[in-house]
Amino acid sequence: MKELSGNYLKAIVEYGNISNAARALYISQPYLSKYIRNLEKEIGIELINRNVTPVTLTYAGERYLNYMEEIEQLYVKMKHEIEAITNMKKGRLKVGINPILGSHTLYNILPQFILNYPGIEIELIEENAISMESLLLQNKIDICLNLLPIFNPDIVYENLYEENVFLVIPPGHKFYNPDQKTVSHIPFHPRNLDREKFILLKPELGLRRLTDEIFKRYSIQPTIVIETQNIESAFRLATSGVGLTIIPEGVVKKDTIQTDSNYYTLGNPTYKNKVVVSYKKGEMLSASALAFLNMAKVTYQQI
Repeated sequence: MKELSGNYLKAIVEYGNISNAARALYISQPYLSKYIRNLEKEIGIELINRNVTPVTLTYAGERYLNYMEEIEQLYVKMKHEIEAITNMKKGRLKVGINPILGSHTLYNILPQFILNYPGIEIELIEENAISMESLLLQNKIDICLNLLPIFNPDIVYENLYEENVFLVIPPGHKFYNPDQKTVSHIPFHPRNLDREKFILLKPELGLRRLTDEIFKRYSIQPTIVIETQNIESAFRLATSGVGLTIIPEGVVKKDTIQTDSNYYTLGNPTYKNKVVVSYKKGEMLSASALAFLNMAKVTYQQI
């Protein structure tokens, strides 16, 4: 219950009032109001200022939230120490994973980790980049496989590998070259892609951040035909002629369907998809998270 109270108070402050906070927390407004009232009654003092807009915490509310965050950090530290004492014979590792990486990068690491540490229970959380950063900062996940760029200064990362991203041009498009059979650098200025039809990933996904950087650099205003969360769907739709797309090299390599599309790299230096392992700045990694990090780095040094 006390862990929930901290999350509830943070949500009320973030969203400005109880109604918006309840909606974001997927609970009813009357339930949240009653919860906070009962908590204030238990403590004996008001925790939120209800007479201002947006709602703010009272001084007591701020102190309460600070103590709850300290208690949560102490609990996490205790779990890490107990896990280390048992020599990782038992424990739990919460791994965040970018959906784009779930089908290939993770499974270059996970089977060996499970083999080496059979007593560690793995919980996978697949979320978009924004949600993943929030979960890391809230200590809801221990470590994360995701993509650059990462904008939050409270999250640090270690590089795993990088790969090219390709502009996919399907047969029939005005820029398609039937004689181009291999991957090459784009033979025309990217500015010419302005107003062209594109299939893009949703804005909250990591690769979309990189795509938007490319568009901004070359002053490209894409005509967005479809936005999807599935990178394979974007690839298949593009090769079917629905529009252009920008995808990682790994997606092309693992796709079993051969297409006659053109694949072009972009930028000077060339734009790359940069895969990293990230975690909260200043946070002591658990023994299992540290083992996962080291295994991931060794794995990709050998590939």
